[in-house]
Amino acid sequence: MDKKYMNCTRCELCGTADVIYGSTFMEYSILFRLLTAPLATMGMGMLSATIVKTKGIHINTKVILLVLCISAIICNTGILVDCLYKFFISNVMPNYMQCDFQVFNPQYGIVIRHIEILGAMCLSTSSIALAVERTVATIFYRNYSSKPTLGSILAVIQILVSFLPIWNVHTPKQMYPYSPPELHAYKLYHSMNMWQTILNVIAFFIFIILWIINYTRKKIIGNSHLQVVLDRYNLHENMSTTHIMAPIILVLCLMVFASELILILFTPVYNEDTVVTHQVLSEVIEYSFYPELQLTLIPIMFIALILVLITISKKLRDNFLLVSNLSICFPVKVHTTDSRSSSESSSSEGSSERIHWNRKIDGLSITTQGPKF
Repeated sequence: MDKKYMNCTRCELCGTADVIYGSTFMEYSILFRLLTAPLATMGMGMLSATIVKTKGIHINTKVILLVLCISAIICNTGILVDCLYKFFISNVMPNYMQCDFQVFNPQYGIVIRHIEILGAMCLSTSSIALAVERTVATIFYRNYSSKPTLGSILAVIQILVSFLPIWNVHTPKQMYPYSPPELHAYKLYHSMNMWQTILNVIAFFIFIILWIINYTRKKIIGNSHLQVVLDRYNLHENMSTTHIMAPIILVLCLMVFASELILILFTPVYNEDTVVTHQVLSEVIEYSFYPELQLTLIPIMFIALILVLITISKKLRDNFLLVSNLSICFPVKVHTTDSRSSSESSSSEGSSERIHWNRKIDGLSITTQGPKF
């Protein structure tokens, strides 16, 4: 840090870092995240295996959900490594070395923070990708393609967008890893967060509109004749998948809104000419509470998401218990259809179901037979 921009002594800077890292909230937050972050990481890993194993979820939706689960694993892994790093500095490293890593050489903490940003950015775009995919599935629900083309395209776009902050933000000249961003970084994050918030709001309302459309179609088709039995099946699968997406959209929107709220209301903005005064140090101390609170809540939200998903969907619940081996404690009734290979695509599932319905329809036909004497 250039001395011409400092109006405080080294001892004052190190004392500020000691206040932040030595606060009661920071200590309990680190211990709490050391417990919840591994649980959230393992839970999202098992959820990804559950999604692959579960029948009835379209292949495009599976691709996007897998990207979401991998992003959550990356984000929670970054949170866990961040906790271990801060715990090591505060409790293992000698006192005379702590200030150097907390204030003057924060490059390791910045690298860890980029891991969190990478996962969080990919997560924030998942709701938009799901909204696009479900919209296409609702429009073409009669003959929706069983190939993963759309899901793969959306997944690639998500990955490219998630790397934008890392490509465009140079190593900042902050005092600690979670210090307020410089002016160019703040503008970039604020612009991206603002667009993500707007797009997440649009995605939320899109899912409401899709639910209304599907519910109306269900009432119309429900009064129809046997000839539209395949439409009933396709609509049922579409509604079932969209129903599972509801808590995912809600959790992702809450995460994006919380990030935007912190950025707008509590983040002080500094530029390259900012002189580090006692007022700046006080602002940094006040600001440090909010990103730490956000990092504490993220693993809890993922754990809650897993619990909600396995509660509202019996298929996900049964497969999650089988994947996690919790079926030993909570027995799961395995159907004969579950003995099929989990690598079957949704297209083969749809084809087998259509054959099943066609056979039922054929069974209703009357064939002429000769009289038996």
